[in-house]
Amino acid sequence: MPIRRWPRPLLSPRRWSTARSPTSCRRRRSKLQLTEEQQRIVHHSGGHARVSAVAGSGKTTTMVARIGHLLREGLAAGQLLVLMFNKSARDSFAESMAKNLAALGCPLPEVRTFHSLGLRLVNSFTKRGALPAFRLVTEEYILERLARQAVNEVYRQNHDHEGWPSAEDLEEFLTYLDRVKATVLPAERVWASLGLPARYDYFVPAYELFEKVRRERKIRFYADLIHEPLMAMRADRELAAWVADRVEHIIVDEYQDINEAQQQLLQILAGKRARVIVVGDVDQCIYEWRGAQPEFITTRFAQDFSNPADYLLSYTFRYGHELSLAANHLIANNQKRDRKFCLSHPSTARTEISCLPEPDKLQIGSKEKTKSKHPVLGVLADWQEKGRTFGEAAVLVRLFAQSVPVELALLEAGIPYRLEGNNQVFDCQEVLALTGYLQLVLGTLVDEEPVARKATFAAMLSQPHVGLKREELELLAAAIAEDPAAAPTLLSAWGGYELPPFVRKRLIETAETWRSLAKLSGGGGAAGLLRKIVDKLQLYDFYDSFSARTATAENRVKTCQAFIDFAAGQQLSARELLAKIAELRTVGKARTDGTLLITSVHRAKGLEWPLVILPGLEEGSFPFHREQPGETAELEDERRLFYVAMTRGIEQVVFIHPADAGLKRCLAVGSTWSPAPSSVASRFLYEANPGLSARLGRRLSGDEADDGRAIEGEELAIATEYLKRMGKSVKLSVGQASPAVSPPSQPAPKVLQPDELKEGMRVFHPVFGDGTITAIMDRKQGRLKVRFADHGETILLAAYARLQAL
Repeated sequence: MPIRRWPRPLLSPRRWSTARSPTSCRRRRSKLQLTEEQQRIVHHSGGHARVSAVAGSGKTTTMVARIGHLLREGLAAGQLLVLMFNKSARDSFAESMAKNLAALGCPLPEVRTFHSLGLRLVNSFTKRGALPAFRLVTEEYILERLARQAVNEVYRQNHDHEGWPSAEDLEEFLTYLDRVKATVLPAERVWASLGLPARYDYFVPAYELFEKVRRERKIRFYADLIHEPLMAMRADRELAAWVADRVEHIIVDEYQDINEAQQQLLQILAGKRARVIVVGDVDQCIYEWRGAQPEFITTRFAQDFSNPADYLLSYTFRYGHELSLAANHLIANNQKRDRKFCLSHPSTARTEISCLPEPDKLQIGSKEKTKSKHPVLGVLADWQEKGRTFGEAAVLVRLFAQSVPVELALLEAGIPYRLEGNNQVFDCQEVLALTGYLQLVLGTLVDEEPVARKATFAAMLSQPHVGLKREELELLAAAIAEDPAAAPTLLSAWGGYELPPFVRKRLIETAETWRSLAKLSGGGGAAGLLRKIVDKLQLYDFYDSFSARTATAENRVKTCQAFIDFAAGQQLSARELLAKIAELRTVGKARTDGTLLITSVHRAKGLEWPLVILPGLEEGSFPFHREQPGETAELEDERRLFYVAMTRGIEQVVFIHPADAGLKRCLAVGSTWSPAPSSVASRFLYEANPGLSARLGRRLSGDEADDGRAIEGEELAIATEYLKRMGKSVKLSVGQASPAVSPPSQPAPKVLQPDELKEGMRVFHPVFGDGTITAIMDRKQGRLKVRFADHGETILLAAYARLQAL
């Protein structure tokens, strides 16, 4: 599993620009075309300013024009500092500035990342003797190795020298380390504030050991480039005064991503002289896990930089009315925001939004177990028929487990893709282990190539994990790969008494489990066999118990479930499934340019595509949230993530969700109320009101003629406000409430019990919709037959069906 780290900028120490006369700048004018909102920001005068910008609102264009205005007014380039959060954003901004302000014929200001600025401060402080002359280490593996050594030593001290922390424990420690360096608090207070599980109480002494060894080796890492000079200035007022008041203007982009250390550094840099303009979108604050907080832009900026002027960039140039309306409906449910409203600029073309249900899971007693194609295939086929390419499209997921059904569908259809941020489906550890266990049952592991065999055994030994250190586990996997038939014997005898007792015990138990699995019958369906293997290994319990984060455990479980669902849909034996996998492995290994991209929403921030597909929109997966008292902040963070995902689209956004009759009706009547957490589809789809958003959006974009008929919806507040702000007149009317939708003021419909069911009764099922009970097959078991309008006759169990009377 890759370690989650901060983006690392490429650093090049450069001196501050010296002031130069910009006389040649004063007579030139910018060619940038700006809205009234943008013009107001460009010509801001006076003190500090805060710009709240919606997605795709032309922030870069506005800030470049602002810089041009200041230069024409006579400001020297060296008196203006532009700060970004990563190298790609810095390079993009500098390129735009150079292109659009070239006609000024004068020097342009320097654009820096926070880390490159920190490096310059470190170098300056080193020369002054305020910081030690440590070597900057940019190799990630050195950081991880030092962290692993510190964690291993402290962990074993706390656990009587038994066991080792897992790779996920190391990942969690590295995240904790970054959180400490992102603030000014002591390590123990940061640990307490994060609410980490008690088993991570060794993180604080491990951090102290890490820092001790780092100083002994006279090295510093990227996180130290901001933390060290900041702490030095906090301890030395003269040093802080030497840094402050160097420039007249500071511009900070993507301000919603700032953390405490960066905020305090910005305060010191500004001093009493600089006028600071920050630009950001609180609704895109999705990095709280690494120190960003919505409060920095909503309240903290005004506290640290007094009396700022507030500006809005409310027009998006990226997407049309349908998506703007849906985004407004969704994000209005958050409290930690600034209440801005997203409007599609009149120049923006239409963006089509659509909701597509996934194929139904196999139903109990269904005689027609035909395979249904994944909706993503139809979407891509339609896209290709329009003459468009897969390289213009992206599939964005909350958890990488959501990519598994999509990947399998693409592979089966022969559509190449590239997956960024995770291993492809048959190479991810969960699926690799399950295929290995199938081969163990069939006795075919010996048929694999030696290198592939070793990788398979390594995956099996870590799913569930046998407790060995990584290096030792690799040695054991290699030994078993040499003689697969002797695997149980090798497991039982490995390491002898040199290993801790709990590891020896686990190896012996694993040997017995493998012997037991080898005795299973390989006949019948592969899906049933995979479920037996998962139960025998107690695999899901292992994921729940040993994963560092709940999201990690859930991702692993859902990855396995998606693979088993694929096996069930294929209706193949275990041997046939393995042959199918071998065939599919060869697909998608063509060139990576021009292929479909699959990646996470976090990685997609700041990017855009003509076609965006969001699959797996199931309650509990997106949002990844388990209803707990006092967890509103977590839910708001997830909602912002969904907002970021949907606003990456330019021409088309497709929401793919499990079949949900309640959502189907809400789409029809324009309701935003969600029955979450009992809904099947994501609550965010309900909240986005895509039905009403699409209907009104089509009318506004001219794709649907205005025949004078009113557009109906149960929730019209957002739509009414949108029309008002756009200066448009479209007739709206409140539609009649749907019987399947219970507004918050009414109690949820009663779920029928087995003794209440009768033949001929009209019922509502949360997935299949309206239906009629045609037969009570076994009242004691609650087994009944129901005919649904869209799904035909289906056998259900009342205990799981959650039927409601109509």
